[in-house]
Amino acid sequence: MEITIKMQRTQEIKKIHLENNSKVEDLLKKINIKPDTVIVMYKNKPLPIDDILKNRQVIDILQVSSGG
Repeated sequence: MEITIKMQRTQEIKKIHLENNSKVEDLLKKINIKPDTVIVMYKNKPLPIDDILKNRQVIDILQVSSGG
């Protein structure tokens, strides 16, 4: 299946190919992003890491900043 991701910080858009029934966690592993550094959104709602993605879904990835 194909997922489109939009990196909010850079406005970069990529198409990623995954196996059917892949989860958000699988997507992040494929693009080498640690789950605790981003919020994955679909239609302005956060997706849990174990959510199953659907073919042709368009996902926004927001990088999270923290510090002291």
